[in-house]
Amino acid sequence: MSSTDANSAFAVPQKNDRLFRGDLRDWMNNACLNVMGNGDPYAYKAGYRRGAEILIEYVCEHGRDQDVLVYPIIFLYRHHVELMLKRIIKRVLYVIDGRLNKKLRKHLEKHRLDLLWEDLSEMLPAFCEAAGWDESDAVQVEGIDNYIRQLSELDADSFSFRYSHSKKGKPSLPRNLKNINLRNFGELMGRLAGYLYGMDEAVTLLAESKAEMEAEMG
Repeated sequence: MSSTDANSAFAVPQKNDRLFRGDLRDWMNNACLNVMGNGDPYAYKAGYRRGAEILIEYVCEHGRDQDVLVYPIIFLYRHHVELMLKRIIKRVLYVIDGRLNKKLRKHLEKHRLDLLWEDLSEMLPAFCEAAGWDESDAVQVEGIDNYIRQLSELDADSFSFRYSHSKKGKPSLPRNLKNINLRNFGELMGRLAGYLYGMDEAVTLLAESKAEMEAEMG
């Protein structure tokens, strides 16, 4: 097939094709990367959440493709939660003058939501004290426990919705799992994502205030 057929329905990859370009005429379709010059951590965590939201909106609007989109939807939301927990843990450690010990470092290098949430939960009393807040709401903490437990039971290490089978050849998902309502899943995960977003905003403000105070004190 010649290069003149590149726009046809049967086009195949060409040896001179460039995947990552920003010099084309339809500049409005360009995605901007490294805007902040530090790897864009906000774009990563926000992007996974927004990707899941858009896919759920598509399913709910059109009522199709849910059987194949369920996998990227749940993976995207799960990865968003993982990134948020890791980001919050690091900032809370700074606010409470905590130490990044061997256990925390190991958990931050892995994908276990249950262990990350366990680590963060243990820090919450010290964080609330440092922030001058009342103790964290037990009902809210129990709710997060519930969500994290369910995600972890179905996908402990972030592989269940990426691969159909484990390295040992076993199905990644339990055979008795037949249906997942994506509208309901999206609504509930929106609650968890919203809670973590609020926590992240609060921790960030306190971390910035602490950094400014330390700078003023030399």
